[in-house]
Amino acid sequence: MDCGSLPEYTGPFNTVEEAAKTLCLGLTGDQAAWDAGASALDTMPPPFEGDCWSATAIEILRTIAVVRQQNPGVSVELAPRRGTACPPELSGLEDIEGNSPPFLVCPGQAIVLSGNITGLPAGTVRSVYVGTTTAPVMQRQSFIDTNHPLEFYFLAPPLEPGQPALSEVSIADADWPVSGSASFEYATDQGTCPQAPGTAP
Repeated sequence: MDCGSLPEYTGPFNTVEEAAKTLCLGLTGDQAAWDAGASALDTMPPPFEGDCWSATAIEILRTIAVVRQQNPGVSVELAPRRGTACPPELSGLEDIEGNSPPFLVCPGQAIVLSGNITGLPAGTVRSVYVGTTTAPVMQRQSFIDTNHPLEFYFLAPPLEPGQPALSEVSIADADWPVSGSASFEYATDQGTCPQAPGTAP
């Protein structure tokens, strides 16, 4: 496990995200870190409703804590589980200012996917349907969500002639089925938009 890539917080830990690095170090052999992280699991408030990522992480970590308490010195081997902690869902869209749903969108503008899809690993969501068009999905540092530092986004494709200004977005290609859809509204007068990269003048 790459514990060094996790953000570091000082106790007391109120969320599993805050305790993640300490627990990671504990699982790799640092007993003092494990003691600090495991004790926090007993006192941290429950995750908010719908945060199934944190709820599943806490459940697994508490199970490990019980096993280690009953069997001191036992080595716990971690392995990936099949599937995801939450059924992945696209529930909304945001622009870089945090407007949801985005409006007056111009071609080439970044649109961020929201919902528990934000907890999926990098590279597992690859494209979206935007109306009748397919657009590639990329990932970058989030400017808004501090709980999930990386966010999936796509660049709004050009508005095709005759296409309605209101465009529905759904997931086209991902490692898991992703339910849900959301919409955004293009600028009605595309002539007011700056020329998007790769588009004809």
